[in-house]
Formats: sequence, C-alpha cells, structure tokens
Amino acid sequence: MSENLRELTSDDQDQVDALCETIWQGNDYVPAAFPRWVSAADSYTLGLFIEEKLVAIGNIEKTEGTTIAWLQGLRVKDTHREKGHATSLTLALCELAREKEISTLWYATSSRNIASIKVAEKTGFQKVTSTGYFRLYKPFPPHSKPSPSIVPVQVSPDRLHELLEINPDLAPDDKFPLAWHFDFKTLDGLSRLVSRAINKAVIDEAGIPQAVYCVTERERQEEKTSAYTVFATDRSVFVDIMSRMIDESESAGVDRSVFFLGPNTTEWAQDLGYVSEEFEGRRFLLYEKQL
Repeated sequence: MSENLRELTSDDQDQVDALCETIWQGNDYVPAAFPRWVSAADSYTLGLFIEEKLVAIGNIEKTEGTTIAWLQGLRVKDTHREKGHATSLTLALCELAREKEISTLWYATSSRNIASIKVAEKTGFQKVTSTGYFRLYKPFPPHSKPSPSIVPVQVSPDRLHELLEINPDLAPDDKFPLAWHFDFKTLDGLSRLVSRAINKAVIDEAGIPQAVYCVTERERQEEKTSAYTVFATDRSVFVDIMSRMIDESESAGVDRSVFFLGPNTTEWAQDLGYVSEEFEGRRFLLYEKQL
C-alpha cells in the first residue's frame, strides 16, 4: 500500500469530514476547525494518506507573540488505528515545527485517553502540569442557593493577573487553564487566554482574592457548552461559586458545563454531591516538548 504525507488544503475538507464522522458520535470539533487551520498564517495541517484515502490528521498552531505552538486535532481513522500512524504523524509535525522555527510544542489530553498519552510520551513529550476536570449535563443537578453576602466582581485580564499575584496560593502553577487550553500565568499569557472570557473574583475586606473564575462559551452542531476555570482558597466561597455557575448555565441554556479546577477546588469538588464517579480522579493534562 502506498503512503503519502502532505500538508492539507481546503480541498481536503470532505476527506477530513469522513475521517472524523465516527469520532465523539459525530460531534468532533476538527471538521469545523479545519477551514481556519488551513487558512491561518501560523497554522499547519498534515495528513497521512493510504491509497489516496486520508487516514490521519494533525495540526500545529503557533501561539501569537511566542515561539510556542499547540499540537492539536490528532486523529486517526477508526479502521486504521494501532498501526503507528499517530506516532508517525506526530513526529512529522514536530519536524515541521522545527522548520517553522517553533521552539516548544504543547499537547493537551485527558488522563483517561491512554492512547493519546502513549503517543505523547513515545514522541518525546513530558507532562508539565494538570488540572482537575469534570462535566455537568442538562438537566443540571439540584444545588444550594448562592449567598447574598458573597458578591463576585467582574475583572479584566490585567486585574486578574494582579489578583493572582496578590494571592499566589490561588493558582500556584506557572500555567493557567481555560477551555481545553493553557497559557502562562503572566500578563501576556492571561491576556491571550481569557481576553474573550468573562472573568470574576471574590475579594475579602482586606483586598485579598479568595477565588477567581472564568467562563467562555462555544456552540457546535447545536450543542452549547460553557467552560469554566475555578480557583479558590476558601471552601465555602468555592461551593457558592459552583452554585452560581450552575445557575448561569441554566439561564444561558447550555447543554453541558465543563470545569477546570485548581488544586484546592479539585479536592473540594468530590464533596459537592453531584460530580459523577466517571470524573473521580479525572485530570486534563498538558504535555510539552522542547525542539
């Protein structure tokens, strides 16, 4: 069988659609993202073909203002898995990144995606951080009412950065998560990551932040999702924020809410009473490779 590896173009959309049609019950984000990938200046998409049929796809996308890029959208057709195609394609994407003068690749995946983790580790990526992770679906679970004495205030990315510096225990890692992505906990990193999100904080009378949370929404194939990041150093404030986020999700008519959690909130989430066993111990992982 003849194999061919090449950069994809918009003409390959139908093959991308066909490759992804069985992934996540037909709700994969890759077909919708593909037109942007192949048209963006700092994005490069490779495809592996066997007998002119697309059997694997992956993309690297440079982070603005950096020499860092995300390796994302790695997919293998269901009839061609466990044959080393994902590993071969990942190595090719790493080589392409070097040619494009990218110094660092980031690769994010779930702690339950064993196949994805094996590909990352086999191709030289190392885990650098993780975040707690769970999902809630409509109809959302019963929960306590938010307290009128806790008043979150909306903050800009600049102010969020200031608050995280005031209370470094809130987010002790050097990277911050939101909506299946991470960026540095610097002013530039937060500005890139949360500039389109709604960011809120709970601040005590001494001006010390007790919690910060961010929310962004996306809609794909008639499914609406809210993605939240939640960091807190006060347990009661965290419980209150969770109630507020569930209320917000119900009001916004979303189908599911996804939560990315800091160290404290990861632990406390298990005691909320409505996080399913499916997400016990679940993490969202960030892998990194220096080129």
